[in-house]
Amino acid sequence: MLGVLRTRTLRRQLIAWLAAPLLVLWSVSTAIDYDIAKRFVNLAYDRALLEAAQDIGRQIKVIDERIYVDLPEVAQQILQTRVSGRLYYLVTGPDNAFVTGEPDLPRPSGETEESPDRISYYDDEYQGHVIRAVALRVPVIPGSGRGAALIQVAERVTARDEFARQIILRMVLPQGLLIFLAGLAVWYGVGRGLAPLSSLRREIQSRSHRDLSALSEEKAPQEVQPLIHAMNDLLQRLGLAIQAQQRFIADAAHQLRTPVAGLKTQTELALRQSPTGEAQETLKQLHTATVQTTRLVNQLLSLARAEPGGERRGRQPEPLDLVTLARDTTTEWVPRALERNIDLGFESPLDSARIEGDLFMLHEMLANLLDNAVRHTQAGGQVTVRVTREKSGESRGLMLSVEDNGPGIPAEERARVFERFYRVLGTGVDGAGLGLAIVREIALTHGADASLAAGANDAGTVVRIVFPLREPPEVS
Repeated sequence: MLGVLRTRTLRRQLIAWLAAPLLVLWSVSTAIDYDIAKRFVNLAYDRALLEAAQDIGRQIKVIDERIYVDLPEVAQQILQTRVSGRLYYLVTGPDNAFVTGEPDLPRPSGETEESPDRISYYDDEYQGHVIRAVALRVPVIPGSGRGAALIQVAERVTARDEFARQIILRMVLPQGLLIFLAGLAVWYGVGRGLAPLSSLRREIQSRSHRDLSALSEEKAPQEVQPLIHAMNDLLQRLGLAIQAQQRFIADAAHQLRTPVAGLKTQTELALRQSPTGEAQETLKQLHTATVQTTRLVNQLLSLARAEPGGERRGRQPEPLDLVTLARDTTTEWVPRALERNIDLGFESPLDSARIEGDLFMLHEMLANLLDNAVRHTQAGGQVTVRVTREKSGESRGLMLSVEDNGPGIPAEERARVFERFYRVLGTGVDGAGLGLAIVREIALTHGADASLAAGANDAGTVVRIVFPLREPPEVS
């Protein structure tokens, strides 16, 4: 039950809160309307009964001191074949002597010859049906004082009830339709009123976790603005906390670079001065550890710059040529590749590929890709850097790829190599597992997508960075 309540939307709750009182009011109104309709129907049918009784009273005649009712056959047929139902009648004389009609028709309770009411209505049962009757006293000979004849006219109440039901249906159905239309109007109105909340939800959902900019308050209603204020305040405090963390990492990396560089220099000097033997081996191991530490410090500094709150995140992107950047960076890494006997090359069918970004960070990203490729490719292998145009469906982009023919990465490991400090076991290559994490962070800051796949013929590895290409629409 709690799970159901939690999943209720605000719109459904408002509809429920409005529908309940409306249904109660509708029920009360239906009961009142039915009572009013029944009263008016009874009034109309009672008048018709009285008119029939008066018509019969006009036909009463006294001949030789005997009372007769001269009803033509046509009048009797009319009484028995009325549209609203057959009429039952009974005429009795001053001494309750039967004159004409239905002799077993119930008399009104308490009715006597001396009753003061000339006209009275009553309900009773006749022949297994509920009837409504009128009793009318008519003087036999006006002014003679010889008493009065009692005329009773009755009919079944079935027609009255059916007529009252038809009236109430004609009243209730439009009211129900109005309530339904009101519910639709409320549903639509609430939906339009909650549109700013839906827009706010879509904006938050579409954001990257790295985007900590303030939410817009322009189209937000006054009731939602305190919520947006609170969220913006939280985003601001979160951004300050991340910036403090990044500043700490960057400062620590900066501070470590100098002593580590000094330690590296001293170990290199000691290697040149020390004789061979165990001391030489120890110094070599110390020098290797120093080189690894220097690389780790530089990668931490690069990662701190690329993450949210980094020192370069606030810089405005500048136009640059991806082809030129890739060619120049590849050229810088040729000596390192030659040292490991690796064929490093650059290919691109494009003369230029214009994008907007941070030149320093993109250079750092490609340097990490080349470092990984050169370090993990065996001697005599090949590493190729490419810049091509990518088209997938309706989307277009520029793709920067680095492909090698090294041992490759197992398919089950490819999704995890972009995680920080994750290294594929069994490669035999030293590293901290930060290179591809830095590549992913820099790609995300430029709105690019980083992916990894097997190389040609399922050999080696290819890392692809696809930059979205914003081209003006073609004019037809």
